Amino acid sequence: MRRARVIGAGISGLAAAWCLREAGFAVEVVEAASRPGGLIETLHTPHGLVERAANAFVWTDVTARWFAQLDLTPLPPLESAARRFIFRDGRPRRWPLTRLETAGLLARLSWAGLTRQLRPREDETVARFVRRVAGPAAARWFAGPAMQGVYAVAADRLSARVVFGRRPRSTSGSVAPAGGMGEFIERLYERLVERDVAFQFDAEADYLAGPTPTVVATGPGAAAPLVRPHAPSLADALERIETTGLETVTAFFEPRPDDLQGFGVLFPRGVGIDALGVLFNTSIFDNRGPFRSETWIYSLDDVGASAPADARVAADREVLTGRRDRIVAIYPTRRPGALPVYDRRVLDLSAHLDDLPPWLALSGNYLGQIGISTLLARAETTVAALVARSA
Repeated sequence: MRRARVIGAGISGLAAAWCLREAGFAVEVVEAASRPGGLIETLHTPHGLVERAANAFVWTDVTARWFAQLDLTPLPPLESAARRFIFRDGRPRRWPLTRLETAGLLARLSWAGLTRQLRPREDETVARFVRRVAGPAAARWFAGPAMQGVYAVAADRLSARVVFGRRPRSTSGSVAPAGGMGEFIERLYERLVERDVAFQFDAEADYLAGPTPTVVATGPGAAAPLVRPHAPSLADALERIETTGLETVTAFFEPRPDDLQGFGVLFPRGVGIDALGVLFNTSIFDNRGPFRSETWIYSLDDVGASAPADARVAADREVLTGRRDRIVAIYPTRRPGALPVYDRRVLDLSAHLDDLPPWLALSGNYLGQIGISTLLARAETTVAALVARSA
């Protein structure tokens, strides 16, 4: 049986290992941490379930296939999850624009469509693109908070061509395993072990040698020295990728009848709230515990040496709700360098991928679109191409 290696046991690495095993390889996975899953981790606490990173999958054909082959039942979102809010003028709003701003938005979009200007231009940021095709109000109250809530950086730092590139087709919104995102990781890891995939934890890969097919599924900083002997220009491009960090703070409260129900709230800059957004976990999925669960999301660039997590959540929540409810329990998680900044450098990286030798491939969230479902799809296509080149 031919051998293959995967460097990294996050979800990209685990998915690559699965695909390589499906292709008939004996697979070895090397991971620097002491457990699989990377950023994805679920805590089962006395107060309820805590997601330390992503809380759901986008339900695509790819996601459905992975759930089926792992014998996982998808947990659909609650009806309340369809309500999403943006904070403006002191309160959360389903639609944050005034009537005049809405009319301007529709007029600009119509004109951009008629004149075929809906495609992002070269080197155009998300902020500039949205201002051009939808107007300044849409950029301020839609694009700004949405980009910060998803990508953790301002819209003027993001490439419109990367962010608005091709996305996987969603069939029915978001789903999660009943036991949280960690259940997906645990099941995938268990199945890989059952299929004789070998894992080395607390181990570093310092040199890669062909012709053993190898997938490097780490962050860009860790990938750069591994590929440098084989593709120095690509290594330089990897080192230029900027990353940003997140702090997620899951707080539990006694439920109240007047609690806002919905997916969550995004916060534009300058509205008196430090958080980028808040997720109302118990309004998104069932089976999340007896208390009201909220996850407040902060940029580590903003947090720095600021107040403790409980004080920040209490202050931000008071601005949102007008109340100072007692925090029953709080679980902060800091993830330095969790996300790449999806700017022009991500596009530039793709120009160097062909420099890799045929036995070596990369997989990770810095190669294009964000999202767990996208990482699964990328692992499939990456391994298929690697196997074809190595045949």
